[in-house]
Amino acid sequence: MAETVHADTDRAEPRRRPDAEAYWRSGLTHAEATRRERAETWREETRSPWEASPPGLVVWLVWRALYKGFQPVWLILSLLAAGWFGGQWLIARGDLDPAPADESVSGRLPVAIASAVPPGMDARAFWEERLDAALDGDRRRRADIDRFRAWAALGPDLIGRDRLALEHLAGDGNTTALDAQLRAGPPWERQALMDRALADRLAAGRAAGLEPPELILAPERLRQRHERALFLWSIADTSARAFFQGRARGEFEMRSLPGLVSDDVAGDTRLYGGVRHFVIQACAHRAAAFEGCDAAIIPDAPADMLAFSLAAIEAGLVQLQISPSVAMPGAEVLQAASRAGRLTEGFRTALEADLAAVLSSGEALVALSATGLRADIAFAAPDQTALLLRGGIDARTREGAGGLSEMLRDIAAIRAQTSPAVAIRLLDGLAGPDDVRRLRGLVDVAGDRSLAVRELLGPRALEAAEPAIPAPVVESADQDRLKRNAMLALISAAVVVLLTLVRLATPRRIRLGARTNLADAWMSRLTLGRKT
Repeated sequence: MAETVHADTDRAEPRRRPDAEAYWRSGLTHAEATRRERAETWREETRSPWEASPPGLVVWLVWRALYKGFQPVWLILSLLAAGWFGGQWLIARGDLDPAPADESVSGRLPVAIASAVPPGMDARAFWEERLDAALDGDRRRRADIDRFRAWAALGPDLIGRDRLALEHLAGDGNTTALDAQLRAGPPWERQALMDRALADRLAAGRAAGLEPPELILAPERLRQRHERALFLWSIADTSARAFFQGRARGEFEMRSLPGLVSDDVAGDTRLYGGVRHFVIQACAHRAAAFEGCDAAIIPDAPADMLAFSLAAIEAGLVQLQISPSVAMPGAEVLQAASRAGRLTEGFRTALEADLAAVLSSGEALVALSATGLRADIAFAAPDQTALLLRGGIDARTREGAGGLSEMLRDIAAIRAQTSPAVAIRLLDGLAGPDDVRRLRGLVDVAGDRSLAVRELLGPRALEAAEPAIPAPVVESADQDRLKRNAMLALISAAVVVLLTLVRLATPRRIRLGARTNLADAWMSRLTLGRKT
């Protein structure tokens, strides 16, 4: 009897799975109950992953990775995008400093300068030869003092600071023996002594009133040649500085300053100032639209869209994403560089395209017409005309305004660190507007040596100083887009968090009746296969 009871217990019936009606009675809707019943049925029919075929198992694993990992990946990507766009927006606004400049640039540039000395030639002899060439000047034998001063300042890097310090310390003695003696001691003591010796030498140059003080390292004959040539050059330089600083108006003939105009330029190289260039080009483009264009006071000139657009910015007519006090000097340097033959064809073409995206000739002519002035009156009274033109065209939100603004800002910074004439000459040979930022990096590192460095190294000068100013990650024109993208990414992350909270707040019995659970059950049965 006992054995019979035990056998009956072993044959107990298996537990029955609830049907759709039972799920419905538990609180689900009819649709949810049906979906849960179907999902449970499919899961019971699905093979174990250990029994599935390899291809089916791979597809199932991919599906599960997407099914379970979609929301976490969505959240992570949204937060990363929000951080990226938000950071770039703050950098574009100036609230965050860009990445620090590469400090190794200041060490690489002297190495490149020293290695540029022709093989087999003494560095000091080469330096003195370049100084003589600068004093020999242009075709008219006028001394190029800007070039001379740049080469003079380059002397310590070209000859070698250690060599100069040792020569100063040794006097008439043996520099090799002195160097060996110093190297026998601690290296930091040797370096401090060398730095102090060269600093004392340059301090003597400053005390003697030499400009630059490195000129104290040059032979006496070169200093005397420089003094004799300085008077005639200073007359032209004073006129140039007065014109570019706005103290003297009228016109400025760039050929009067040695080295400013390229040797192969044969056309007109006079500068008149922003408003006057604007009036000249307005008459060249549409003389019939303005009274007084036939006046003798207005010079004849061919229509030039590049000169017209730059003159509009220089006159203050166009509002960009930078202050007019920055945009106008930058445009003035570009205008002068174009007339002096310093811009390459590629640079001119790219600049014309950038300006065309910001300003059209039609609206510039309309702005001049709106002043109600005759062309000859506007030309004769540029300061009063500038007040009427100021800010007449708002181009801050136009395509390309950001890149143009950044370029003008860089040129204005180069001009402030050197001089208007040197800034014009430094633009010579640049392949395009993108090189302006690299040129600014070179000027930040080389300072008053920049003109000589460019002459010595050529295109390699920009490469040696390329990391000095990191290229802007975005243009100022994209600030609104960056802000919008950051906000959209944050909204996307908030949506993921909201969906996660909703899922956590939803009872498990309701989640098991969802469409996603049914899709997972169907996909699992499809990829893993049915039980046999």
